[in-house]
Amino acid sequence: MTGNQPAFKNNPKVFRKKSLWRRIVTPRRVFFLSLLVLPVIGVLVYYYVVFAAMIDQKLRGDVFVRSSGIYAAPVRLVNGSPFGKTEIINYLNRIGYLPKDKTTDAKRGKYLLAGNTLEIIPGPDASTTARTFPHVKIRFNGERPVGFNDLDTKKDLPECYLEPPLLTALNKDKEKRKNIEYKDIPKELVGAVTSIEDRRFFEHPGIDFRGLARAIYVNFTDPDGTKQGASTITQQLVKNFFLTPERTFERKLKEAYISIILETRLSKQEIFQMYCNEIYLGQDGNYSINGMGEAATFYFGKDVINLKLEECAFLAGIIRGPGYYSPYSHLERATERRNKVLGDMLEVGAITQAQHDAAVKTKVEVKSKRASSNADAPYFLDYLQQKLAEMGSEKVLADQSLRIYTSIDLQLQQAADKAVRDGLAALEKAIRRPKPGLQAALVAINPKTGEVLAMTGGRDYSSSQLNRATDAHRQPGSVFKPIVYTTAIEDGSVTPSTLFQDAKRSFVFGRNEQYTPDNFGESYSNRKVTVRTALTKSLNVVTVQVAEAATYAKVARMAERFGLPKPEPYPSLALGVKEATPLEVARAYTTFPNGGKRVDPMPFTMLTDSKGKVIQTIAPQETQVISADVACVMTHLLQGPVERGTAAAARGLNKALAGKTGTSRDGWFAGFTPNLVCVVYVGYDDNSQLGITGGNSALPIFARFMKQALALRPDLGGATFPETNGIDKVKVDLQTGLLPTKGEDGSEKACSGETIEEFFLKGTAPSDDCTHVNAEELLDPTQVPLDPTIPINQPKPDIAPLEVPPDEPDSGKKPTNPKDALKKKPPIPD
Repeated sequence: MTGNQPAFKNNPKVFRKKSLWRRIVTPRRVFFLSLLVLPVIGVLVYYYVVFAAMIDQKLRGDVFVRSSGIYAAPVRLVNGSPFGKTEIINYLNRIGYLPKDKTTDAKRGKYLLAGNTLEIIPGPDASTTARTFPHVKIRFNGERPVGFNDLDTKKDLPECYLEPPLLTALNKDKEKRKNIEYKDIPKELVGAVTSIEDRRFFEHPGIDFRGLARAIYVNFTDPDGTKQGASTITQQLVKNFFLTPERTFERKLKEAYISIILETRLSKQEIFQMYCNEIYLGQDGNYSINGMGEAATFYFGKDVINLKLEECAFLAGIIRGPGYYSPYSHLERATERRNKVLGDMLEVGAITQAQHDAAVKTKVEVKSKRASSNADAPYFLDYLQQKLAEMGSEKVLADQSLRIYTSIDLQLQQAADKAVRDGLAALEKAIRRPKPGLQAALVAINPKTGEVLAMTGGRDYSSSQLNRATDAHRQPGSVFKPIVYTTAIEDGSVTPSTLFQDAKRSFVFGRNEQYTPDNFGESYSNRKVTVRTALTKSLNVVTVQVAEAATYAKVARMAERFGLPKPEPYPSLALGVKEATPLEVARAYTTFPNGGKRVDPMPFTMLTDSKGKVIQTIAPQETQVISADVACVMTHLLQGPVERGTAAAARGLNKALAGKTGTSRDGWFAGFTPNLVCVVYVGYDDNSQLGITGGNSALPIFARFMKQALALRPDLGGATFPETNGIDKVKVDLQTGLLPTKGEDGSEKACSGETIEEFFLKGTAPSDDCTHVNAEELLDPTQVPLDPTIPINQPKPDIAPLEVPPDEPDSGKKPTNPKDALKKKPPIPD
């Protein structure tokens, strides 16, 4: 080795060439790369912590419930009920019960039909409420139930209650949903949704990178074609449940990252369940339809577990655009979309060719829009939210763990909806060239508890969300008259037998002002009539005289006590000119069958937590308005219009039935049994003239409803109204109100040929018989009025009996048809 040569020149280890990796990854480059990557990692870690905390907070408690469950009242079954075997089975299927041999979620109730017996096994949650629902066997004679046996106690039951149905789950944003478990979702629905929305859902980690790449490629290579999306089911859930739907790059990044984190928190089944409970699937008036459970009821009227293949494909198809693919407005488009889903299901092997072909041939058949929109009492749900807000309990709708048990009886609600729908259709047929937009409202209340049993605010909720039962402020007309007579009975101004002249006259008030009301059709008997006859025949002029006798100020205060808006103390108040809603009128009428106590309407009875533990029960809110004695007398008087007056069309509906027709610009009827108050209103939203009496418009709807309601719930009827010890029951001559004469044989004889048992407050019954001089004056049609200073502007008619006119004797002149009524001066409301 020479002196100037390095010793390591020929050493192969020393002169080995550096690898490509070492040349690329140098310490300097690693250092600078770390300066760039570490902040990114820090940001990812930071947002992981933030998003994970957000997810955990959202999923805390009951993971799949974001709103309060709202339940109807339990269904009551009695021997011989028309709610028979078929209806009971349909009801059980609708609320999610399943045949006993079918495997599914253990929380669901079961049933077993064997010949003429039906075994019902409530779900485990049913017994956690205040009412326990028995494991019962029902025996049938044909369709009618004839016996109930509690299989746990081995005892026969006089009646049976079925578990209440979940109306919906509702939140403050008016989102309706019926939450379902993954076990309840048919495999056909799982296949339909994944086939059309996310084929690799059960494989990818939250983001489908393969699908994303394919979508990017297609969108870039075919810019004029249909844009492809790559959002997975998990991403769609994150967008709807955790984020807002704005279209920004930042939101898409958050969506992707949260989706990956969510997949580490929940199983695929839990994510799919949440998605099926959250997805938007249509609109029902003010309410959005969210989730497959609610959509199955809205579109098909069935529990999600009972959906058929073609129905599953339909629901999966409308996810992309519920309005665009609405079967109500775009049936052909909805059918094409459903068939596209079926084709995709066949392509991925979710169904066979035979299943595909059979499903494609079926028509898209959904519930009628009207039946769907009024299902589950949407007007009542609006009222419930309003009531909760008034009570400061609106946070209940956002609570994830509460259940609201309402008072609504779905059987009666369906009867009310049908009565309104059919009644208006029949009325429109009877009217020559009817004006469009005719509406009605019906409200039914238990007068003992205030429970709202049925509420229909209009004929079609999807077309109009105005709840006329609670928000239609209209002149009630003659349904106000009982308030006038109550005032006079209470203060002793009159008794049922007090006589008043039925003749045209003017009333002076204020600063020498005059008010001249008319009877219906300007018809007068020009003779004295009793208070009973005046109320039975709905005589306007006599009613104003009664108000005058009691004083207008007292009548106004009495209206306020009844819970009605206080009218001005003028003569016209007697004829119901102060506007009120049907619900306010119904509340006022609870006073009569409830012993003089007005009860406030209440739409719910109980609040519980998610386990059924009772948090709050609602007691009846009663106010003593009048004495039980006065209520008893008035109730007996109000039976007159039904027995022989303006409401005679309702005769025979129940042994004990009272009520009053009313006509202003609209038609009214307010009626009650010992256990049910029902008020019906018919009119136009623009307050134009109806031109039809309450007896011909509202009363038929009342009769339709009551006939069905009392058949379904005989307990709401009653044989007699309660009587009190503070009244005297005296037989009187019907026309004079005085005692009948005594024949030589001691028998009683009415001067008019007919007697009636009348109720009087103690000590106020008449002592004279009908041969008294006043009776002679009454029966003489040529006799002048009691006060000769009262002007008579109409000639006295020939002798004629006081009869019920063809229509209700209310509200002045009767127009020949509604169109003519619009041209005439509005009649005096009564």
